[in-house]
Amino acid sequence: MIEMKYVVTVHPDTNEKEIFIFPKSVHHDCFAEMVPYIKDQMYGNWEQVHREVISAGFTDGVTCYGISESLGIASRPQDTELLKSLS
Repeated sequence: MIEMKYVVTVHPDTNEKEIFIFPKSVHHDCFAEMVPYIKDQMYGNWEQVHREVISAGFTDGVTCYGISESLGIASRPQDTELLKSLS
């Protein structure tokens, strides 16, 4: 698989962790700037949720690794487990 970038966020109310994967051509800080504008939909009600970025790095689709220099945040071992839970 092609190397991609990712950020992991935490939901402020539920403490749920979410991983967002995106192309290497997008800077981590630019993507993180857009994360608060992503809306959740539950039962037909759209709600804008402020998510906090808690880790960032790179992924080959199997493992998460590295550090986001633009955010100054590193990947964590838990990120690989979160990635694996998607499949």
